[in-house]
Amino acid sequence: MSLAMAIILDTAVIYYIIYAFNKLEEKLSAINILFAIIAFLSLILAIFYSREVIRHGIRFSENEFEITFLDENNFFRYDDIQSIETYIDTKASLKKNFVDRYSRITLNLDDNSSVTLELGITTKKKLKKIEEELSQRIKNARN
Repeated sequence: MSLAMAIILDTAVIYYIIYAFNKLEEKLSAINILFAIIAFLSLILAIFYSREVIRHGIRFSENEFEITFLDENNFFRYDDIQSIETYIDTKASLKKNFVDRYSRITLNLDDNSSVTLELGITTKKKLKKIEEELSQRIKNARN
């Protein structure tokens, strides 16, 4: 969902940059120069935003996985996890559509503690894929 939004915003920024430079070619005025500067600065912001959207997620490796949207304590070893539980909000809401829901994963660790990872808005299909991948890797690490 975030990636689609980033693509839409990037497209709009590119359109406004083209529009701003076409206006500069027509008439060189202070307002057109200011518009072109603002459009160019918005391109820089769009690049940073798109990079952050693409960079955030879950990275799986051989012995552990990383939650890239956490600043600290974001590595979890498969053999330290007893089980996982998933939750997805299925309540009707005007802010959410019926496909995408707020979801989270709870990791039950060997030391009888648990860690809840809030994934935000995801599809049921995406959450199921993450759950299956984690379950398979946890099962393989325990064998």
